Amino acid sequence: MKKTLLPLAAGLLLLACSTAKKGAVPKPGAAVAPASPPVAKTDTVKAKIKPFKEVITDKAVSQPGLFTVHRVDQRWFFEIKNSLLDKDLLIVNRVSKAPAGRAGGYAGDWISESVVEFAKGPNDKIFLKRISYIDRSADSTENGLMKSILNSSVQPIVAAFDIKAVSPDSSGVVIDMTDYISSDNDVLFFHKYFKTAYALTALQADKSYIENIRSYPLNTEVRTVKTYNNAEGAITFGLNNSFVMLPEEKMNPRRMDERVGFFSRGYVNFDAPGGVEVDNMITRWKLEPKVEDVSKYLAGQLVEPKKPIIFYIDPATPKKWVPYLIEGVNVWQKAFEKAGFKNAIYALEAPVNNPDWNIDDARHSVIVYKASPIQNASGPHVSDPRTGEILESHINWYHNIQQLMREWYFTQVGPLDPNGRRMEFDDELMGKLVRYVCTHEVGHTLGLQHNFLASSSVPVDSLRSKTYVASNGHTPSIMDYARFNYVAQPEDGIDVDDLIPRIGAYDEWAIEWGYRWFPAFSTKEEESTFFNKWIIEAVKKDNRLAFMSNGAPDPRNQMEDLGDDAM
Repeated sequence: MKKTLLPLAAGLLLLACSTAKKGAVPKPGAAVAPASPPVAKTDTVKAKIKPFKEVITDKAVSQPGLFTVHRVDQRWFFEIKNSLLDKDLLIVNRVSKAPAGRAGGYAGDWISESVVEFAKGPNDKIFLKRISYIDRSADSTENGLMKSILNSSVQPIVAAFDIKAVSPDSSGVVIDMTDYISSDNDVLFFHKYFKTAYALTALQADKSYIENIRSYPLNTEVRTVKTYNNAEGAITFGLNNSFVMLPEEKMNPRRMDERVGFFSRGYVNFDAPGGVEVDNMITRWKLEPKVEDVSKYLAGQLVEPKKPIIFYIDPATPKKWVPYLIEGVNVWQKAFEKAGFKNAIYALEAPVNNPDWNIDDARHSVIVYKASPIQNASGPHVSDPRTGEILESHINWYHNIQQLMREWYFTQVGPLDPNGRRMEFDDELMGKLVRYVCTHEVGHTLGLQHNFLASSSVPVDSLRSKTYVASNGHTPSIMDYARFNYVAQPEDGIDVDDLIPRIGAYDEWAIEWGYRWFPAFSTKEEESTFFNKWIIEAVKKDNRLAFMSNGAPDPRNQMEDLGDDAM
């Protein structure tokens, strides 16, 4: 896969997947025209690089990981292996501690992300480059279209560092990251959208500092305290930057189809038959059978995936809600069984007193509990721009979602449930509502969009049928905004659990379509034909499996409604 060279906007859903022949065209960022004669290095330039022990002295506190991080007095050095140069790294930036008075979001909020690489430059420099995947071509031959793309775009150099020393075994280089981390920049800190939203202006350097840096095998985590000016004076944040190695073994992308509701990342395809078009790949986790289980999987047996999807529960979560949040994640296991995987997803309580576990560590997906008056929850995810592979998610769980759930339940089904008519719900009922909302948000982190069409496929009479609702629920998708079964009447005798949305036929179908593992198709045409036929036959057989994108101009495509007859 060859990189294209336009800047990648933070959070923009882009990807590319072209395969380049080794050495066929210049590497992105390399010269494609005859270069000027090299300038001989002077003694002054050579003098920049010092012996390792003169830079990383006996005072150094060092920790190995993605980067070997050295702290010498108040300076922070990254020792970067040569094998990591020119490799794709994802930087994910979040608020770790939010300002008082909710003037700058909440702990756990995403504030920006970038794909970058460290690369050697002239004059003993290491450049930090921002990488984009917006353009692609599979034609990477000597005079192919990819060469033209490279000639027409240059990836930006966003920072430059002097090489301070070379590793004792010559396996890497040492750079001083202190000043860059201490400064204000959009690679490590706020995207301009959030700067505007929080009215942030100048960084107050004398009131900002590096708190800590920890390095792990696949990522390095940087903690800082940053103080900015804003309209009301000073505003201080705790911030976390995750440097994460993107997967070397890229997931096989799956093309988006508007008839199944997945989020997607797009790129400009210069190989399209009509010239140029935007292609989209769905965002999804990489689920594959273990090598020893491939034959079992293809024979239709349920197998465990190589790497399951694991969510951790924020330690700050009130203990009484933890079991319900875990259930809200685990109920998706049934849907993944349709795709051939058992135990594919589950939730765990966060480890206690484990120095290697951190809620901001980008290797971990977490349901983050936020002390907030906001009546909401949301399920974002971070994905690989090259393939759409979901890498992790931090679900935002705002404390006051409880008030909203109580008002919905009281208004819609209070007549059907005596417990729903109380001024204060008991923990069992509120726990069931917590589980429902959690399941919906986890659906988003699996890549699923809202499906407001789903509930319109259910006949109104069925909504009052105890047997139908017990078997099917009152909507085919928990990704709909169907809320609670307000059509049912007290005399229908519907169980309380059947008044609350649950995973339905559409959700199971969408997970099967997005996650069933197939050995690579020989051509794109073969892949397209297979998935097109699969969708047509499935929806023709069961109209509950239909999807319509948000905002589509169709009277059935409504939120907060139930049944096939709105009147």
